[in-house]
Amino acid sequence: MDKERLAAFADGALTPEEAAAVVMHLVDHPQDQAYVDDLMAANAALAQAFAAPMSEPVPARIRAAIEERAPEGAKVVPYARRLPLRMGGLALAASVALAAFLWPQTEPLRLTVGDVPAGSRLDGHLQGLPSGEVAVLESGAELTILATLPTPQGLCREVEVIDRGAGRVDLALACRQPEGWRVEVALSEPVPEGRAEAGYVAAEGGDTLALTPWLDRLGAGLALDAAAEAEAMARGWQP
Repeated sequence: MDKERLAAFADGALTPEEAAAVVMHLVDHPQDQAYVDDLMAANAALAQAFAAPMSEPVPARIRAAIEERAPEGAKVVPYARRLPLRMGGLALAASVALAAFLWPQTEPLRLTVGDVPAGSRLDGHLQGLPSGEVAVLESGAELTILATLPTPQGLCREVEVIDRGAGRVDLALACRQPEGWRVEVALSEPVPEGRAEAGYVAAEGGDTLALTPWLDRLGAGLALDAAAEAEAMARGWQP
C-alpha cells in the first residue's frame, strides 16, 4: 500500500470504508504498521506541544503593538494568511517562536498523552463519571466523558474538556491498563463559533471522528449503554 494512503489514514482523512481496508492491510504488514504508528505519534506530539499555546489569547501589550495605527501616508502590506495544520479535522496552529512566549503561566487540568497519575482529578473522573454527565473543574472548564467503548485489550473512554475562558476544546482517548488509565491520544482546537456560551455542549461529529483511526487500530466496538457502563464502573473497569 502506498505511503500517501497510509498517511491519509494516520491523519483521519479516509472514509470509514477506506480506513477499514487499511486496518485489514496493516494486520499482515508490520512495516506499514510501524510507519503508521510513527505518523500518529508525530501528529499526537504536534497536537500536544503546539495546539494549546496557539489557542491562548494574545497578551494585551502585544495586541496593542500590532493594532497601533500606522503613520499617515504609510504603506500597509498585509501578511499572507497561514494555513492551519490539520489532523482529523482539528485545526492545529503551530509556531515555535510564539509557543514559548504564549505558554500559559498557570496550568488547568490538561489532556496529555501518557499515564494518568493515580488519584489525580482526571483519574477520578475516568473512574467514576458516567458518560454524558458534566464535571465543572476548578478553572470553570467542563469535562465530559463522551462514551465508553470496549476493545480486546480493555475499555477506553472518550473525554472532552471545554475551556471557554481559554477558548479551547480538548479531546482525548483514555484506555484502561492493568496498572491504571493511559491517555493514548490527545487533540486540541479552538472553541468553534456558536459553542462559547455557557452550558453543556457535546462534541461535534467531526471532533470524535478524529479518534477513529485509533479506535480502528484498537478494534473498538460500539459504545456501552448506561447499564453496561455502570457494571464496568462497579468492578473497577477490570475485564
